[in-house]
Amino acid sequence: MHFRNLVREIRESLAGVERTIKDYEIDFLALIAAYPATGGCVLEIGAFKGASTIVLSKAARAAGDDHIWTVDPFTNPCETDLPEGTCYHEFQNNLQRAGMETFVKVFKGLSQDLAKEWREPIRVLWIDGDHRYAATKHDFELFRPFLADGALVAFHDVLGWQPGPCRVFANDVLGSEDFSACGLSGTIGWAQFVKDRQVPARHSQTKAKLRRALAPQISATAPSMPVSRIARWRQLLLRNRHRQSLSPKQFLQRVEVLR
Repeated sequence: MHFRNLVREIRESLAGVERTIKDYEIDFLALIAAYPATGGCVLEIGAFKGASTIVLSKAARAAGDDHIWTVDPFTNPCETDLPEGTCYHEFQNNLQRAGMETFVKVFKGLSQDLAKEWREPIRVLWIDGDHRYAATKHDFELFRPFLADGALVAFHDVLGWQPGPCRVFANDVLGSEDFSACGLSGTIGWAQFVKDRQVPARHSQTKAKLRRALAPQISATAPSMPVSRIARWRQLLLRNRHRQSLSPKQFLQRVEVLR
């Protein structure tokens, strides 16, 4: 299926589904799931009502995968969740309407409990769970050992006002020698994990430049720090600069395809 047709089908499937991802973020999530850079599965941490789950599952199915995983307690256990109580039944209904209920393996619980029994290599790790710093870092560290060579890691709300995603992405991903190609798409920060250190070295300047661009965002999301008008303006500039998702051709030119 042509990628534009896939995205059109995905957007139609999301009609009536409450979501926190923008249209251009839908395009990017579909892109990284539909064009595998390596072998392994797709794992989503934080499903809410299933919008991103539908995107990832439909794109992964188009790529030839036979399942994806999602993990969420569906009980809003932390202060950064939306205050609606459980949304599990709505999540299930949304997956059913999209025809993806048997394709998605759902772990109804905490990521740390799933990690205890996890064995699969991961080709896409999508982190959109608890946005507090310690929790975001914990989610990343739990599943980092399972990243396949060439895997993509993506964090939602890197350009949001919760402290976790931006700090973990900037410090633990962009600041690491294990990650190479990287970028922003809307509020999503992404990077590719590559074991061959010569590959990340070629992207060191790009990573450093993006990390510097995120420095004011990290400062603005520090605990007990009021968000200034300048910080909001800087965030808006970054978002506007990265509103358009990469095309499949641009994406495959930037990453290493290792499958």
